Amino acid sequence: MRSNHVVAGNSPTEPAVQNKFRQTDESRLENELENRIQNLDKLIHSVHDALHQVSFSGKPRALDLMNDLRVKIKATHNMLRVAKLLREPARESMLSRVRDSVKDLEQVIASNLDVELA
Repeated sequence: MRSNHVVAGNSPTEPAVQNKFRQTDESRLENELENRIQNLDKLIHSVHDALHQVSFSGKPRALDLMNDLRVKIKATHNMLRVAKLLREPARESMLSRVRDSVKDLEQVIASNLDVELA
């Protein structure tokens, strides 16, 4: 007689299933970060364009701030692109740094533009 039961935790497909869930979560996180970065870039680009159309005393400083934020957004996007190329555990660490950078950018933009970012 043959025994066809599998001991819990020793399924040959279990690591593959866990890996698939991990990839799905990572893909979702990467997509979320990508979308947040793109939204920040669009917002700063719009504000930058609007600043060029009006005249006021603090315009050079405001334009400098927008340029600084655009560079930081680009750097954060580049970090995300690098993170996508890495393998674990460096990948997870880099994605965490990107997440922190995006959060910091959102806070700086919200406070400087007096807006609330969702």
